[in-house]
Amino acid sequence: MIVEMSGHSLLVFVGIPALVVAVVALLVFASSIANGPRYRPGLSWWAPPVWINGPTTTKPNPANLPDLPELTGAPGGTATAGTGVARTTGGASASW
Repeated sequence: MIVEMSGHSLLVFVGIPALVVAVVALLVFASSIANGPRYRPGLSWWAPPVWINGPTTTKPNPANLPDLPELTGAPGGTATAGTGVARTTGGASASW
């Protein structure tokens, strides 16, 4: 038995589901289409380098830099708290 479908039935049972599938597919692939190409492992990198929070384009004037206080004691000694001088020991060597 062959059933004849009218144009309205064909639109309801084929057209609407096809439209729903097309809209869902567009929503799924919209972000990758908008972002453009991405890096794939094994390929060369083609994007320009970006240095976030890197050095400024102007160099500081050495005449305007503050003077560091002199260290007292033997070379390699540590500064006291509040002098503004970094310690010469510590860090990865763990010699605090």
